[in-house]
Amino acid sequence: MIRNTVFLYPGQGSQHVGMGFDLHQNHSEMRQIFDRADRFLGFSLSQLCFEGPIEKLNQDLNAQLAIYTLSCGLTEILKKQNIRSDAVAGYSSGFYAAAYAAGCFDFSYGLEIVWRAGKILLDEGRKINGSMAVIFGLPRKQVANICQQVKNVQVAIINTPRQIIISGLHASIKKVMELSLNAGALDTYILPVAAAYHSGFMEPCRERFLNEIKDRYLKSPLVPLMSYFTLDYVNDQKELMEIMASQLSNPVLWVDLIKKLGHNNNRLLIEVGPGAVLFRTVRWIDRTFEIAVTATEEGLKKAINRHNLKYE
Repeated sequence: MIRNTVFLYPGQGSQHVGMGFDLHQNHSEMRQIFDRADRFLGFSLSQLCFEGPIEKLNQDLNAQLAIYTLSCGLTEILKKQNIRSDAVAGYSSGFYAAAYAAGCFDFSYGLEIVWRAGKILLDEGRKINGSMAVIFGLPRKQVANICQQVKNVQVAIINTPRQIIISGLHASIKKVMELSLNAGALDTYILPVAAAYHSGFMEPCRERFLNEIKDRYLKSPLVPLMSYFTLDYVNDQKELMEIMASQLSNPVLWVDLIKKLGHNNNRLLIEVGPGAVLFRTVRWIDRTFEIAVTATEEGLKKAINRHNLKYE
C-alpha cells in the first residue's frame, strides 16, 4: 500500500550560519531562488545565510526571510526530482513556505508577505514588554493552568506533549517559569525573540495584515495545505487570507497537527528547510512516522531515496 508523503516546513529557530551553502553549490534551482531574494530585498540574504554573522541572521525578520527562501529553494529541487507531496504544513512562519509549495503565490510575493507580516508583528511587539519561553517536562494542560493563574501570558506553541512555549508580558513569563519549576518542570528558558508571538497581544496584527496584503495575488491551494491553528485544510484564497491573518495571534498546535496527519495515512514526513527541529518534535510525538530531513546535500539525497523506495 502506498503511504502518503507530507512536506513539513520549519519556522524561526531553525536558522544557522552556513545554511543551504552546499545546496546552493550543487543546484541551479537554489541559486535562482537566492538570486531572486537578494534582488528583491536589496541586500545579500545569501551571504548572510552562508557567512553570517549569526547575530544578524538571528534577528527575527532576517531569520524568517532566510528560512522561507531556503525552504522554497528546496521545494524547487524536490519538484525537479519529481518528488511531490500529498499534503503540506508549516510550523509558525513556515506556513508561508508551505503555502508557496501548495501553489498559493509565487516566490517573490511570498517573500513580500513574510517581510510585511514580520514588520507588522515587530511593530506591535514594540508596544509591550513581551517575550516567549520554553517549559520542559510539564503537560500542556498544567502549563495552561499556571498561565491562567498568572494572567497576561498564554500557551503559544505545543512542540511536543511536554515541551510547551508560552508567550506574553515579560514579567508574567518569568512568574510562569518560576511556578513551573516549582511544579516539577525539568527546565525553562527565555527564547531570543523580539515579540510575544502567537499570543492575544498580537491580535491587532490581524487587521493590519488584511489591510496590507492583496488577495488578488493569492490562489487556492493546488496541494492540501493544513493550518497549524484550525487543524484543517485551506479551501480557497479567501480562506487562506483569513487564516494567515488569524494565525499571527493564535497558537501553533503542532502536536495536534502531527497527530491529525497520522490519522490520514500520511506516513512519510519530509522536513523541507534548514536544520532538523521538526524531525525531533515528530520523534517525541509519534515514532511510527518515517521522517527525513533535507537541510544538506547528503540529507536531501537520503530523503529522495526514501521517498522513491516508498513509491516503487
